[in-house]
Amino acid sequence: MSLRSPANKLMIGLAAVFVVAFATGCTREVIKEVPVERIVEKEVIKEVFIERPAEQKEASETAKTAETTESTGPKIYKLGIFEDLTTTNYWAYLGPDTTIWNSYVLSGGKPALYSLSDQRFDWIPSAATDFPTPVLEEAVGGTTFWTTEVELKKGMKWSDGNDVTAEDFIFTAHTVRDLELSGNWSSSVDTEFFDHAEALDPYKLKIYFKQKPGLARWQFGLAFMPILSKAFWEPVVEEAKKEGTTVEQQRALYAHVPKNEPSAGGYIFKKWENGAFAEKIKNPDHYFEGSSIIQYSNGAYAESKPGVYEFNAYGQLAGEKVLDYTVGPFAESTIYSIFGNQETAVLALKKGDIDFMLNPLGLQRGLQEQLKGQAGLKTLENANNGFRYLGFNMRHPPMNIKAFRQAIAVLIDKEFLTSTVLQGVAIPMYTTVPEGNGFWYNPNVSLIGKGLSRTERTEEAVKLLKDAGFTWEKEPKVSENGTVEVEGKGLKLPNGDPMPDLEILSPSPGYDPLRSTFAIWIERWLNDMGIPAKAKLTDFNVIVEKIADPDGFDIWILGWGLSNFPDYLEAFFHSRHAEGDGLNRGGYSNPEFDALAEQLLIETDLDAARDLVFKMQEFLADDLPYVVLFTTPLLESYRSDRLTFPYTTTLGGLQSTNGMTSAVVIK
Repeated sequence: MSLRSPANKLMIGLAAVFVVAFATGCTREVIKEVPVERIVEKEVIKEVFIERPAEQKEASETAKTAETTESTGPKIYKLGIFEDLTTTNYWAYLGPDTTIWNSYVLSGGKPALYSLSDQRFDWIPSAATDFPTPVLEEAVGGTTFWTTEVELKKGMKWSDGNDVTAEDFIFTAHTVRDLELSGNWSSSVDTEFFDHAEALDPYKLKIYFKQKPGLARWQFGLAFMPILSKAFWEPVVEEAKKEGTTVEQQRALYAHVPKNEPSAGGYIFKKWENGAFAEKIKNPDHYFEGSSIIQYSNGAYAESKPGVYEFNAYGQLAGEKVLDYTVGPFAESTIYSIFGNQETAVLALKKGDIDFMLNPLGLQRGLQEQLKGQAGLKTLENANNGFRYLGFNMRHPPMNIKAFRQAIAVLIDKEFLTSTVLQGVAIPMYTTVPEGNGFWYNPNVSLIGKGLSRTERTEEAVKLLKDAGFTWEKEPKVSENGTVEVEGKGLKLPNGDPMPDLEILSPSPGYDPLRSTFAIWIERWLNDMGIPAKAKLTDFNVIVEKIADPDGFDIWILGWGLSNFPDYLEAFFHSRHAEGDGLNRGGYSNPEFDALAEQLLIETDLDAARDLVFKMQEFLADDLPYVVLFTTPLLESYRSDRLTFPYTTTLGGLQSTNGMTSAVVIK
């Protein structure tokens, strides 16, 4: 939901459609569809989480109870997801295990200094009492820093009874710094900027930066960092630091199974039955329970809890109220049932076994038809803050050749696939910022291949490759009616080597029929050109694992769920993120783009940042480390006879709010 829980950053999910994030009034994690190496093996987690037989029985009974709750029984929010968790360790979740499915279950229990308001996405305090002091230059012991101070709310507690204090923030940020954690963590705690933090008192922070931070590295970076409990994690971190190398220290930290980890959110993680379900129970000490959230048509924002705190911003509190609700949670627990596919989950939704499906892909049109007219169900349509893309491993030829990437982009007829083959269920995209994110969206990027016939596409691709030094024994040719007259044969790279066989990794039809359709047609078009390519349709988690190995893949199709502030462009494509757990899985490296990305990180003016983001979109649409393929309107269906949401219209849909677990009312 809103500011009460860390907003998602970018996550691998669409194939993750997802890097964090959807920042719907929560702290922004990074990315939701992030390909990352899972250091903690799934099998190990499974072994650790198998309970004693009596506890297994209890877990099964809990799941059954969730399916058969009577109106007189405990209120349980029943959610469906389509992939299993890979970890319950929050450090790993924002590091090598950054997937949307982990995000759905794990996010929400960690506070952050600041967040984004519901629907409007205004910057607002969360654990902080108010906005921070201005970032000012300060000399300390002969060293120049840029510093700011933040006051924390008093009385906010972890579920183990400890207060949330400045020391928790310091511990979290310093752990990321000292262990050199990457993935989503490095977007929040960028050590090119962050130096250290200190507690002026238990509820007052002073943060020291090495250089003046821009919006991306302070207001929309460190200020959104999820804060973990020092009391719980410090012994674990100290033990991990005894390992030899930094990588070994990271692995030791990620491998820890956090039994009974305290929460400061609406729910406390209780259990995970591998392959079946996960469960969270209500936190009776949730600080924000009973808080009132009001937004006005003039943009004003008001938040308060009687006798505890009050915050107003962005204008006079007058006029029409466009949003007015009370924070919960209103359920005793949340159950996340794990389904093998959408069809099974839709059946469960129709039967009332679940209340809502969390799915970055949204509801398939065909399944939507099954739900039409069903009593007690309501279907929504929202703009999607994400995209599906084709990425190249640019560490190896020919993917490292710009003309080759452009030729692939020309050959992919997005309009034909989305309108004719997929019957209008998808929308072609050409840039890395979705149109729904209007302030940052650049409508004037290069539209490579748009409007060309199959003959024109073939001719343009041949020209691009020949100009770059590629040669054929038999050059491809397509007739005016689109028929392949001559299939390309004997294609050679500019250095004379034969074109290697290429593998296109894509989710299977059971996971996402849209991307699998794109993969099959791209395979066909490439082979017509004489480019030996094979689409491998496989499990989402398999793709995530493969692209974590720099030498383990050629081309892949996944997706991202995105944050509203598009600093993910730096995280996805700056060369410094091409190693380890960084999000630049394709190994893209271009000094010109790096310079633009680095300027974005230090830019403090919103309009100047927008100009940079426009330039970055134009650059990427030409250089093409990704061929952005399409987005979809996000269709969702929920049990309206059981649930009442504060609102249902928002960029990224209800799934981007993780189902509003701390705001939805269970009837």
